[in-house]
Amino acid sequence: MFYIRADGNEKIGMGHVMRCLTIAEALGRLGEEVLFLTADEKPVMLIKERGFSVKVLYVRYDDMEAELPQTAKLLAENREAEKPKILVDSYFITPYYLEQLRMSAKVILMDDEKRAVYPCDGLVNYNIYGKTLEYEKDYPAWTKLFLGCAYMPLREQFRNCNYAVREKAEHVLFTTGGSDSLHIARCMVKRLLQKEKESIQNPVWHIVCGPYHPDTEELERLAAGHVTLQIHKNVTCMSELMQECDIAVSAAGSTFYELCSIGIPTVGFYFVENQRRNMETFAKLTPIKNAGDFSAAPESVLDFVEEEVEVLCREKTLREEISQIMKTIVDGRGADRLAKGLLSVS
Repeated sequence: MFYIRADGNEKIGMGHVMRCLTIAEALGRLGEEVLFLTADEKPVMLIKERGFSVKVLYVRYDDMEAELPQTAKLLAENREAEKPKILVDSYFITPYYLEQLRMSAKVILMDDEKRAVYPCDGLVNYNIYGKTLEYEKDYPAWTKLFLGCAYMPLREQFRNCNYAVREKAEHVLFTTGGSDSLHIARCMVKRLLQKEKESIQNPVWHIVCGPYHPDTEELERLAAGHVTLQIHKNVTCMSELMQECDIAVSAAGSTFYELCSIGIPTVGFYFVENQRRNMETFAKLTPIKNAGDFSAAPESVLDFVEEEVEVLCREKTLREEISQIMKTIVDGRGADRLAKGLLSVS
């Protein structure tokens, strides 16, 4: 049995659960049985829909130490000849939590930020900046490290995508990731409607609303009757929607890597701290433009987005150049590499 500890809700989005589901599927292909542990019931339906069992701990997702007694008991009850392995994916872990967990299991940590040096048997940072954070310098030799985009756990639908840049750019994808606490999509849609009133020619904008998007109903109302606005709710095959588009505007989360695997010319922005480093590194190492921090300067970010989309719509050669470079970032096989690596942690 391989355990995965992850949460998802309207405040933290579904990114942790989604990437862990992809890892779980890769583990399943290797014959491993996987059990998810969650703080509450909010991500349960999604996990079960993907075919995995879930144990709800009924604790606060942001107070992980409180769950230690029952988590340790669960791990001990299912222990065989050696300690079980557990992958922990949360920004609310503490050194004490991991130390206690390691008494019952081999602990592998999903780490995006390197806020501290944590006690763990394995560590994953698949981000584009993962190899730059000097983990080898700070972690003991017995902590197995999985660093860089080679371990990016993309879903199966992002393998072997055959995308080619089209002559005309007529469709733009817009996504804020799993949540949109700052109502960014709503701000963007209102701008687009104003341009429509001014008789400015627009491509069709495809606005993606995840399960915890706060403005889905309002966005549907605003878009009603406007052919240049399409609202997409709870998209199950994102790769298909992406491949229908010529340009993407995206928050700098895991969606960036999905866009890279296909090669959709992208303009990025960020609105929380854990996206900032990702955005800044992509802007440094790739042609993806950084529109900036929406939480600090919303109007400036949207101005930048509109200007860059207009440039990309005009310049096919530029779109082709960006697409080719983006495709070199990830190859869509990171989940399988990572699953094999996790099982090797001892």
